[in-house]
Amino acid sequence: MNKRPLIIANLIVGRDGSTSRNGSSIGLSTPADRKLFHQLRSESSAILIGGNTARREPYKKTAIPLYIITHSKLRLQPKNQLAKQLNLDPQTALNVILDEISDQPSAQLLIEAGPKLLLEMIQIGMVDKLYLTINHALDGENKIDLDQLTANFKLIDTHQEDGCEFQILELTS
Repeated sequence: MNKRPLIIANLIVGRDGSTSRNGSSIGLSTPADRKLFHQLRSESSAILIGGNTARREPYKKTAIPLYIITHSKLRLQPKNQLAKQLNLDPQTALNVILDEISDQPSAQLLIEAGPKLLLEMIQIGMVDKLYLTINHALDGENKIDLDQLTANFKLIDTHQEDGCEFQILELTS
C-alpha cells in the first residue's frame, strides 16, 4: 500500500491578511515570492485550485496537471490541456486527485487555492505543510484570519527577504 502523497499549500498575504490586490495574488507577490512559487511547482506532481482562483489567476498553461474544484459547468481553463474540473466536495475531490497521482514516486500535491478552499482543506486535516509569505509592505482585499489559518500548524522555518516574511509551517499531529 502506498503512503498518501504529501499535500502542501502556498499562500501569499499582505500585512493585513489580504490574499489579493487589484483582484489577484500577483499584486502582493515579489521576485523572492515568485521564486518560491516556481520552486514548489517544480517539486509537485499536480496543482489544486478552486473555481474563484481559476477565474482570477493565470492558469492557461501549467507544466503539471491542474485540478479545479468548482460548481461551475463552464470550462474555466479551456486552453490548459492539463486542466481537469471536479464538481465534487473538497474531501471527495482530494481523494480522486490523490488516487490519480499516488503511483508517482515522491508524489506531492500543491494547493494554490484562495482563502475559502484553503481553510476548508486545513479544517479537514488535509494540508501537511503550509508555505506562507507575508508581504509586510502591501495591503489588499479578500482577507484571511492568519490565526485561524495557522492554528493547527507549528512554525519550522522563517526568514526575511524582499520585504516579505517567508514561513514554513507543518501540521501538528
